[in-house]
Amino acid sequence: MKQGKNLSALILLICITVFAFFLRTNRISFNPPSLSWDEVSIGYNAYSILKTGKDEHGKFLPLDTFVAYGDYKPPLAIYLTVPSVAIFGLNEFSVRLPSAFFGTLTIVLTYLLVKELFKKNQYLALLSSILLAISPWHINLSRAGFEANIALFFVVLGTWLILKAREKSWMWIIAGIPYVLSMYTFNSSRYFVVIFGIGLLMYVWKSIRASWKQMAIGICVAGVMLLPLIPHLLSKEARLRFVEVNIFTDSTIVTTANERIVHDGNSLIGRIINNRRIGYARSYLVHFFDNLRTDFLFIKGDGNPKFSIQDVGQLYWIEAPLLIIGIFSLLLVDVKIALLLLFWIVAAIMPAAVARETPHALRILNSLPTWQIFIAFGILTIYQFVVHPAKPWRSGAYCFLLISVYTINSMYYLHKYYRHYPIEFSGEWQYGYREALLAIQPIESKYTTIAMTEFIGRPYMYTLFYKKTDPTMFQRTKDARFDTAGFYHVYGFEKYRFIKELPSQMDPQTIYVWDATTVPDGVRVIDTIRLLNGNPVLVVFDRGAVKL
Repeated sequence: MKQGKNLSALILLICITVFAFFLRTNRISFNPPSLSWDEVSIGYNAYSILKTGKDEHGKFLPLDTFVAYGDYKPPLAIYLTVPSVAIFGLNEFSVRLPSAFFGTLTIVLTYLLVKELFKKNQYLALLSSILLAISPWHINLSRAGFEANIALFFVVLGTWLILKAREKSWMWIIAGIPYVLSMYTFNSSRYFVVIFGIGLLMYVWKSIRASWKQMAIGICVAGVMLLPLIPHLLSKEARLRFVEVNIFTDSTIVTTANERIVHDGNSLIGRIINNRRIGYARSYLVHFFDNLRTDFLFIKGDGNPKFSIQDVGQLYWIEAPLLIIGIFSLLLVDVKIALLLLFWIVAAIMPAAVARETPHALRILNSLPTWQIFIAFGILTIYQFVVHPAKPWRSGAYCFLLISVYTINSMYYLHKYYRHYPIEFSGEWQYGYREALLAIQPIESKYTTIAMTEFIGRPYMYTLFYKKTDPTMFQRTKDARFDTAGFYHVYGFEKYRFIKELPSQMDPQTIYVWDATTVPDGVRVIDTIRLLNGNPVLVVFDRGAVKL
C-alpha cells in the first residue's frame, strides 16, 4: 500500500516537473522579446570563456567576479552558461536555458524540502510543488537569464541538506556547499544565507550537538570554498556597488533631519527625534514593508516589467486568503516550522530593504518557496474543515472550486504573458539592437564605419553577442576605459563605434544606427526598427553617398 502511494507520488511529481519545464522553456527564445543587457553580458562572457578561457577583459578563469560593465557579476551563472553555449551556440535559448533548468529543479527540491519539514507529508509536498510550478513570480524569473533564479536553487538545496543532516549526520560535510555556491551566483544571496543560516542552525540545534564533528568539517569545507571570493567582498569595487544602490547614501535624509532640528530650535528633544539615524531606520522599515504590499504581492506585481507582467501580482489574488489561513493555521499546528518559514521570508527581505528600489521581486526571490508552502498548508487546512463523511459532495465541491479558480487565474496570466506582454513591454528588454544588426548585415561591408547609439544601452555587448565576435580580436581592437564611477565603457572595436551624440559633420562612409526620435533631416533612411507595438525605436541611415 505504501509503495503504491509512493509510486503515485513519484509519477505525479514527474508530471509536475515536465509541465513546469514546459512553462519555463516554451518559446523562451522569443518571450521575453529580447535579451537584456545583463543576459548578453552573461552569454558573451560564457562564449569568451569557452573560446579562450578568459572573460571579455582578458582575465583568465575569474573565480571571484566577472568585471563585465563594472557591475562585477558573481561568476557561477556565467560558468553554468558555458555548457549551454557550447551545445546550442551563442543565442537566446542557450543563455536562458540554465535559469529555466535550475528553476525546474527547484520545484523538485521544494517537494523534498516540504517532505523533510513536515514528516513526509506527500500531499503538502506535492501541492507546494504544483503551486511553485504555476507561480507567475517563479515562471517570469525562470524564463530569463537571471542569476537570482539559479541562486535560489542552491538556497533550497542547502536548506534541504541541513534539514536532512538531522537524520544522516554525514550530510553536514556537504550541507554548506550549496549555500556557498549561491554566494558565487547572486549578490543578495551573500547576505541572505548568513542571516537565514543563523536561524536555520538554531532550528536544528539539537542535531548539531550530536554531530558537531561532521559539522566542523563542513564549516571547513565551506570556508575553503569561500576563500577566492573574500578579496572581492573586501574590495573597493564591492563597496562601490553597495554605495550605488543602498539607501544610506541618500543625503536628503540628513538634509531633512538638519532642517527639522533647526526648526525645533536645536533643542535636545529635537536633536533626538530628528536624528538622521532615526531617519535612516524609518527609511529602512519603509523599504522593508514595501516588499509586503498587497498590490505588489497580489495585484500588479513588481513595477519593473522585467519581473512582472504588470497585470498579475507576484502571487495570484486567490492566494491572498489562502496565505493568511496557512500562516495562522501553521502557527497553531506547528509553531516551530511556522516561525522558521516566516524567518525565511524576513531574511530574504532584510538585505533587499537596504536598496533604494523597493519592492524588488528579483532581490527577494530567495523568499520562495515559503509563500507556496504556506498557501498549500492553507488549502489543506480548509479541506480538512469542509470534509465530512456524511457529505462527500463538500470535499468534491471544494476541490472543483479551487481548481477552477486557479485555472482561471493561471490562464489569465499565461494569456497575458504570451499574447500581450511582449508587445507591450518589448522596449523594456532593450529590443532593437538585434534587429538593427540584422538589418545592416547585408550592406555593412560597403561602409568603413558603423556608428551605433547608446540610447538603448550597452550596444557594444549586443554587437559582440550577435556578431559572435572573436574574443581575441575584441581584446586587440577595442577602445575602452572605466569612468570615474567605476563603470566600463567600450567606445569601439574594429569598424564599430558606439556614441552618445551625432557628429556635426557626418561621414559619408559611415552607416548610423540611431534613436528614432532624433534622426537628422536630409539623410537616407535605410530601415526603421520598430518595437513589437509598432513604435519606432531605431533608424538605420546614411548620407546617401554609398551605392546600395
